[in-house]
Amino acid sequence: MKRRNFVKTAGGYVLLFPLMKSFANIDFDKDTELKTKCIAAFNRFEEVWDFNDFWRRGNTFDACLNFADALHQRWADDKDIKSIQQKVSTMLERDFAYFKSIDPSGMWTDDFGWWGLMGLNARRHLLRTGNKELADKYLQLSTDFCWKQAKDHAYDALSSANPVPHGFTNGDARGNHKGAKNTVTNVLFFLLSTRIYRLTLAEHISDNEKYLDMAYNQWTWFDSWFQLNKYEYLKKTASGGALVQERPTAFFEGSDYTEITHPTWHKGWVWTGDQGMLLAALSDILAIKNNLATWISAHKKEAHFDINVFTGKVHHYISLISKGIKTTLVSDKDHIIREAPLLANMGPEFGSDYLAGRGIMMRYLGTLDKSITGVDFRNNIKATANAIWQTRDTSSNQFQPEYTSAENDKLYIQQFRNQWGLADDILKWDIAKSNLQQRIGVCQSIGLDALGATLRLM
Repeated sequence: MKRRNFVKTAGGYVLLFPLMKSFANIDFDKDTELKTKCIAAFNRFEEVWDFNDFWRRGNTFDACLNFADALHQRWADDKDIKSIQQKVSTMLERDFAYFKSIDPSGMWTDDFGWWGLMGLNARRHLLRTGNKELADKYLQLSTDFCWKQAKDHAYDALSSANPVPHGFTNGDARGNHKGAKNTVTNVLFFLLSTRIYRLTLAEHISDNEKYLDMAYNQWTWFDSWFQLNKYEYLKKTASGGALVQERPTAFFEGSDYTEITHPTWHKGWVWTGDQGMLLAALSDILAIKNNLATWISAHKKEAHFDINVFTGKVHHYISLISKGIKTTLVSDKDHIIREAPLLANMGPEFGSDYLAGRGIMMRYLGTLDKSITGVDFRNNIKATANAIWQTRDTSSNQFQPEYTSAENDKLYIQQFRNQWGLADDILKWDIAKSNLQQRIGVCQSIGLDALGATLRLM
């Protein structure tokens, strides 16, 4: 996800973002009205999604696929929703051609994680709409290319890294930059491994133990770090929750976790997208705990693996992170989901990369039941979807980077500072110099994620 200079941007958009205005709320109890707004949001996405940037395109289309799936679950027999499903299938043909046209040698490790996850959702969509040939190609994209590329070139198979061995580095495929073992890269391949393994179980695909092996390795990497309390990789919030930081760091002689570039590290950096994906990966590892226990026993990975202790530990991490999100990334005033107010997220250096985080987090929160997280996010996701809709450009239904008031944002910054211990007084995304076509595509995807999560939780 590092801030690419190897893909030329597609040009041509001259849309200017308007000043924030407030329009009518979404009435979530009126089915026809809700469906009409969802269709309008998709129609705008259809106009802006086809831009030229590898990682953003992968993640942005994953938002579309999750949204389309939520539409199908709610209105499967509706003719307009059926039309959207077919349009998405056609878009997937273009997306696959785009993927094949890209030189992967200039990409970064996490890029393949975004496309790998999208490829699995593309397969599910295409099987449902009857295109098995393309569905198989997307599965191969996810497994034989994206997952394998990262495993072969970015996974640290040695046991020498100090203080925690293994993990994925977010370097470029050419090997010019080693990169950091940051959270986004490691959680992407934790989640991709669990998702591929679960798909192989559902579809009775053999030769799948390598995915379970990597899921276990990634679980062990995160768990090992979380137990090292002095480094605060899983940092507690004032209210007793916790959030995972942007990367683990340990500054001592002989440490292998001192990298502060690719991207530029800031102390206390935390990102919404990491929280959502980690919750999803932890939820997945719970879902396959019996398979994991059998595999650990057969391969003698642990001498005294206790499935009940394992289950309790995973639930504990899920509970901590869920509470951390609720108390630290949701406003106490308007109950809307926010990005952590930090220059590392919202500043000009990489703000256009981290813009998508709120949508990514909602995408995964929408799939997690309160019985798993211990926290009810339904009203927060509804409030966020409503705010995104209210502040759109009504002439085009284009969603905006900001969808909350400056007054409430100032209160939220203080709330975040009280919970996390630090914050920057930043009210707007400083992304004016980023590519406009990519920016509006990402903004539209955040709205699709919010609406899709709302539909799933209703």
